[in-house]
Amino acid sequence: MEQKIIRTLNFYYYGMMALTLLAGTLAYFLIMKDYVQPIDSLSTLGQVIQYIIIFDALLTIPLGLYLCKKQCTKLSVLENEEEKLMGYKQAATLRILLVGNTMVFAIAAFYLMGAYQSMLWVAAVSAIGWYFTKPSERKMQLELQPQDPNQEQY
Repeated sequence: MEQKIIRTLNFYYYGMMALTLLAGTLAYFLIMKDYVQPIDSLSTLGQVIQYIIIFDALLTIPLGLYLCKKQCTKLSVLENEEEKLMGYKQAATLRILLVGNTMVFAIAAFYLMGAYQSMLWVAAVSAIGWYFTKPSERKMQLELQPQDPNQEQY
């Protein structure tokens, strides 16, 4: 059961990278074939795109990590193993999707804004967060392990 859950989570994990590559390739193709003109980064539209992507990164990366941690803490005290694993699958999927979504948008914006370097940095920050969502059986065991009440919390 655990291996099946990790396999499903890996599908989402690598799916985010495939989606990022697809968005980047599509945006690059649209610019290179002159279907779309590059957006000036100092124009109103360019600034709005930047604000939205940066706000998305500031909101979804910490939120995805926090919500999964909070959900895993609740799941760790459950007795029913199947319920615990299904809850973990749902929480980890949400974490992967929330943390990695900015990567997709920022790469697309990077190309649509004429290789605007700041969007590449935002995508890199999201990719670093996305890397830490990589599912493994050991990680699942550690996150679902009941916490010692005498241990310090940071």
